[in-house]
Amino acid sequence: MKQLVDRWGTARTSMAALTIAAVLGGAAFNLLEDEPGREMMDCARFSRVVLVGFAVAHPDYSVESGNSFPHECLPDPELDDEIPSFDGSLEVSIGPRMAGTLPREQPSLSIEFRQDPSGEIRFPEPDPWYLTEIMTSPESRDAKSENLLTLDTLKGMDWRRHRVHAFVALKNPLNEEEVNEIHAIGLNEMLLLSPGGGEKPFGWPYSFPGVIGGFDVSGGQASTSRVNEFRRWVSLLKAEDGPALKGLGLDLMELQDRAEEGLVHGFTVINTPEAVKRMAKNPKVRSVSVIDVIPENRQ
Repeated sequence: MKQLVDRWGTARTSMAALTIAAVLGGAAFNLLEDEPGREMMDCARFSRVVLVGFAVAHPDYSVESGNSFPHECLPDPELDDEIPSFDGSLEVSIGPRMAGTLPREQPSLSIEFRQDPSGEIRFPEPDPWYLTEIMTSPESRDAKSENLLTLDTLKGMDWRRHRVHAFVALKNPLNEEEVNEIHAIGLNEMLLLSPGGGEKPFGWPYSFPGVIGGFDVSGGQASTSRVNEFRRWVSLLKAEDGPALKGLGLDLMELQDRAEEGLVHGFTVINTPEAVKRMAKNPKVRSVSVIDVIPENRQ
């Protein structure tokens, strides 16, 4: 059973009802109200702009539609490979980003993203939780106290019995190669590509094909760079995507600036207690905050 480590370092059992309730809020924006003649998004664009945009805007949550393109957007063999009519609705699983290596290991709900004929796009509005607080304002927390708390929390834990999910705030933004020297991002971990400053930073997880499905981040080539994946996604966004991005709380020009900059401001990690403690002592790391811990049974 998952254990959630709170800000005082106390382990407590996480309740699925509590974590799932956080994604039940709803929000909407109207894509067409400013330009009534604007065309509705097709399935591929809706997935690329709205679903991926939602994942970027909410790095504290996992977003998954499986390991392939949403089935609603796939060609239908019975229709001679024509893509069936898109009804404006795609379902994805959403849940707080926790210590499971894969999104499906975490508590989640199947949530509908819908584009109505009127132009209104409906999507979930996740509530903030502990990880949200840490991501949005890492500078507001005393780094020395936070690291001491992390070291104290992990005291006595070892790789055979525990797996730790933590947030790592960097002293200064680094390029991806420098971050890889501290920790190479793995499955269900997240790079933050903008500072918090009181708002959620932009996030990009490893690996998007298995996180939301449908977006070929590497253009058919093997990808080893999460930053390049983010840059490719941003390069495919158009001016006409601006209203949808704005509705999600994203700004196209800022996304483009962050893609050009290509710097990492922090990241999440799922690793052994020993590895997380080493990160807390790294001179390039500002602070490490434990989010949750799950038991392991390795011999």
